[in-house]
Amino acid sequence: MRGVGGLIRLWKWRLDERRRIVVDLEVLRAGIERQIERLDQELEHERKVASQHYEAGYGFAAYRRANRERRANLEMSREEVIDRIRAAQEDVNDAFRELKKYELVLENWEKRERQKQERREQAELDEAGLASFRRRQEQPDGQPG
Repeated sequence: MRGVGGLIRLWKWRLDERRRIVVDLEVLRAGIERQIERLDQELEHERKVASQHYEAGYGFAAYRRANRERRANLEMSREEVIDRIRAAQEDVNDAFRELKKYELVLENWEKRERQKQERREQAELDEAGLASFRRRQEQPDGQPG
């Protein structure tokens, strides 16, 4: 069963790698969301500046259009990352199922080996008990064995 132990180690490693990928993608998604939030804050700040300063109002429309484009690109990137997270999470689930399969194989093998050992030990005890019983039966009454 050494081969199964190696497979278990391999699948644990693969599972850890897939989990790291999910974490990295989650970090990426959070970063994109922070960028979107910053864009929204910048837009609000520029809107206030444009409303307070006549000269700044001329460039605000162009700024707003560029801000919207950047935001749309970030939202598209976020959606792509979310799709990648879903796929990576499915990979994690697949790796977990595969790992569990090998762990169950090993567990069942160990259980069978324990049962075999218990049967051998019980057979030895039974044999010793039968031998003791036979010796007592063969001895005349009253003589210690």
